[in-house]
Amino acid sequence: MGELLIIFVWLMLKHTIADYLLQRPWNDKGIYGSRGGIIHAAHHVVGAFIVLMFYVSFPLAVLLSVLDGICHYHIDYAKNNIKRIFDLKSTQTLYWGLHGLDQYLHVLTYVLIIWLIGV
Repeated sequence: MGELLIIFVWLMLKHTIADYLLQRPWNDKGIYGSRGGIIHAAHHVVGAFIVLMFYVSFPLAVLLSVLDGICHYHIDYAKNNIKRIFDLKSTQTLYWGLHGLDQYLHVLTYVLIIWLIGV
């Protein structure tokens, strides 16, 4: 259990770096297949692989990292489209509720990864 918790902490650090330090003001993440969305998801794939390669086999690290990137891409894609459809602005409570839900779903992705490792 201790090692799984450590992996989770590393994945959360990776998430903070990719979502906040490497994030760019891409305005195209609501367009499926857009460059910005793919680059952002790739940051998550690479970061997850760097974390996971120390704890699981190479093929599993690749698989789980790609899973992270696919989940991250689609969560962000949905969030950006919801923001666009409802014309949400950062001054609105619903905007921040959606941001919180987005982050919660990303955390659940890491819970899934940890669960898959522990199975």
